[in-house]
Amino acid sequence: MSGAELLLIALGGAFGAVARALIDFAAARAGWLAEFGTLTINLIGSLLAGLFVTLIVERTMVPLEFRQFLITGLLGGFTTFSALSLHLSRQITAGDAVGAAAYAVGSVALGAMCALLGAVIGRAL
Repeated sequence: MSGAELLLIALGGAFGAVARALIDFAAARAGWLAEFGTLTINLIGSLLAGLFVTLIVERTMVPLEFRQFLITGLLGGFTTFSALSLHLSRQITAGDAVGAAAYAVGSVALGAMCALLGAVIGRAL
């Protein structure tokens, strides 16, 4: 991997992390539970992943060089599996196994639907 590719990944990660922080901040200000901010971030990231992969791989509307920037960097810095895992562990520790299960299944199912929707949008462009 070249230095230029690593720089693109780092820049994408920085932008993604800042976007995630802004959404987390807005969700907290709106009075949302942290889980809903994380869910929102992960669903947006799933939608964008489906869109970006479709535009890069199937449509070649985005130069291949930006794959690392967009997917590994931007979406890697934006989405947050570790935060999802932390929220789940806290729910389980608090004795809310049903809520944790609903959050886990809902996050995965809705994330997959968002990725599919992103791919559909990408194909429509």
